[in-house]
Amino acid sequence: MIFDAFADDLQSMPGLHFTVYAGFAALAAVALFVLIWRNLRRARLVEDTPTARIRSAPQGYVELEGQAGELPDTPVVAPLTGTRCVWYRFRIQEESDDSHGSGWSTLESGVSEAPFAFSDGSGDCVVDPRGAEVIAAVREVWRGNARWPDPARRRSRFGAGRYRYTEERIMPGPCYLLGWFETKSPASVPVGEETAALLRQWKSDPAELTRRWDGNGDGRIDGDEWERAREAARRHVLQDRARRSAAPARNRVRRPDAAAGLPYILAARPQQVLGRRYRLRAAGSLIGALLAAAVLAWMLAARF
Repeated sequence: MIFDAFADDLQSMPGLHFTVYAGFAALAAVALFVLIWRNLRRARLVEDTPTARIRSAPQGYVELEGQAGELPDTPVVAPLTGTRCVWYRFRIQEESDDSHGSGWSTLESGVSEAPFAFSDGSGDCVVDPRGAEVIAAVREVWRGNARWPDPARRRSRFGAGRYRYTEERIMPGPCYLLGWFETKSPASVPVGEETAALLRQWKSDPAELTRRWDGNGDGRIDGDEWERAREAARRHVLQDRARRSAAPARNRVRRPDAAAGLPYILAARPQQVLGRRYRLRAAGSLIGALLAAAVLAWMLAARF
């Protein structure tokens, strides 16, 4: 009976309105099929990528499991609760009422971009979390009456208030990484690039450049004078590299370049749990896609 009434409405509906509704159903189906592919691809990467060790990890796309920790003198503090952590994400929302009913509008949001330490027992590296898909270990949601909550007050998920606060955190402890691993040594940048960078720095202050290298006092730097400046910059770079050569190489994990098309995953969950999580998301997307496709097919059949 209900479906018959809906079918009658579809048949009498103006063409533009029908096109809009059918378009929404089609877009929903396509978007959900994309999510199926996206989540299955991540599940396969998490499950099939071999776990590397930092000491012997190849340069490039790797999977690592170990312990996350704070970097010395670089504390990360979650802004809503004042909790020390290695990464956070937060959102402050205000409840609003309008003609369409009540809802939540976001007033403030943010995510930590500070690097943190990572170790797996064989070595250490620094993790740059920018651009990562993060699955946090802790997620707190509570309400209050102030735009910014008081970290000292007790937080309750069931409290009243016009503001809602959400904070996710990764604490020092077990951590999973799937990203781009690279080792930077003091000599990894070519001498020519460092020399060019130093010359650009000198050229940013024309008065000082002229004072140092205008040997004939004509107020400009000619070819011979510029060549002497270039040689001096090269000597300075070589001396600085010799001084830095004693410093150890630095390992880093970051987001892969966009051209690689690879996800960057940072999670406070073991890889087995992550694999199941992505497969469950794919299954949910499949159910939604089939429902959207069925609705679209029924709409077309009822209309035509």
